Amino acid sequence: MLIRALLCLALPFIAAADPNIVFMLVDDLGWNDVGYHGSEIRTPHIDGLVRQGVELDRYYTFPLCSPSRAAFLTGRSPIRQGIHAPIGPQGGMPLEEHLLSETLRAAGYQTSQTGKWHLGLERVSWHPYRRGFDHSYGHLGAAIDYFSHNWLGGHDWHRNGDIVREEGYSTDLITAEAVRWIRTRNRSKPMFLYVGFNSPHTPLQALPEDIEPYSEIGDDLRRTYAAMVTSMDSGVGKILGAIEKEGIADNTIVIWASDNGGGRNVGASNLPLRGSKGNAFEGGIRVPATIRWPGVLEEGGKLDQMITVQDWFQTLTTAAGVKPGNTRAFDGVDMWSALKDGSQVDRGDTIIGVDGSYAVFRDGWKLVEFTPRGTNKTGTHLYRITDDPNEERDLIDVKPDLAMELVAVLRAMPRALSVGADVPPPRAGRGRAKKAKGGAGRARRNPAALRGWPEETREPWLESAIKD
Repeated sequence: MLIRALLCLALPFIAAADPNIVFMLVDDLGWNDVGYHGSEIRTPHIDGLVRQGVELDRYYTFPLCSPSRAAFLTGRSPIRQGIHAPIGPQGGMPLEEHLLSETLRAAGYQTSQTGKWHLGLERVSWHPYRRGFDHSYGHLGAAIDYFSHNWLGGHDWHRNGDIVREEGYSTDLITAEAVRWIRTRNRSKPMFLYVGFNSPHTPLQALPEDIEPYSEIGDDLRRTYAAMVTSMDSGVGKILGAIEKEGIADNTIVIWASDNGGGRNVGASNLPLRGSKGNAFEGGIRVPATIRWPGVLEEGGKLDQMITVQDWFQTLTTAAGVKPGNTRAFDGVDMWSALKDGSQVDRGDTIIGVDGSYAVFRDGWKLVEFTPRGTNKTGTHLYRITDDPNEERDLIDVKPDLAMELVAVLRAMPRALSVGADVPPPRAGRGRAKKAKGGAGRARRNPAALRGWPEETREPWLESAIKD
């Protein structure tokens, strides 16, 4: 009995030593696209992860893919880095930026990235296996055909910088690689595994066995999208299962989150939030997320404080007891005390956004600047976001002085020139989403979303990458 008591007392300290870190990032998943938010889409493994950990109820990301990924890995605003939109075939995250993977590897972690990268493919020096990851697998560009693994006419599938040609649905392949790496890792070292699921990003492609259970959904976009989400959820379950089988669940921090809100015109739903992927209304930047660390974080907890994608660098290094190796100032905030015991963290003003749409948060207030694509008319809005999460009551005429202060904060934010040829953000659609059959909301439909992408018309992207 005495030995058991001593072990129980020691367990929190044992678990806190060099924790493994598994970060699963999914692509374009909306607020209303998970079971635990009441969606018709079934996500049992994600729902279970939420029950076992802390639900991040006010988790914010940048409205588009590349900016969110840069914010996660650097802890710094992509606005400072010149990543104002998705990175296209040219450009990449500046080499002067220090990544979380580099800090963790220097601290003795083994590091792996599987799935979507989207932070530069034009130069080899921008690739993940040159930026702190011991192992890398998946695609480097914005999106791929789920079966051919092509993007913009070029094959985009690799392992550690070597072109890979293999059959299979990309979600399943990403999952299998993550599971394989967990099982074959060096068990004498802690691990950092970054899984970038490309699902449910377009093109909307799903396996027949995943579509069939959703035959009751009449909208073909929503039905295929739902099947893709459930396939991704199955992948999450397999990765969690591998962690359990390895006996490391109690000393592994698991984070699951979406990179931005869903695109309403391609089957996603952000209801009841306003807005969509590509803009800084809540539907574009407030997304589902959760974190689990058994015995350290509260099981079934919920964090109501704002936490953002650019907070992870400081938060995770604090949790792991690792000193950050970067020299540039963070824009994120260390939220570990809030996650661990609910402490209130003062984060000051927070700016989130991309070209055409920005938001500034301060003490429960939110200012939004939005310029619809194809126009030069910028609208400015002010919400008491903690009381009005659906952004129904614009208070800019009630608090004009506060709005002017927040606009000044936005204007003062240092903004770097674009890192490359920007890819225009997706059209967000007009008006507010309204309930519709399938839950996708009213938005301009995109029938092309269901088509696969063209076969190869050029050399693989890795062959044309500039060798630095």
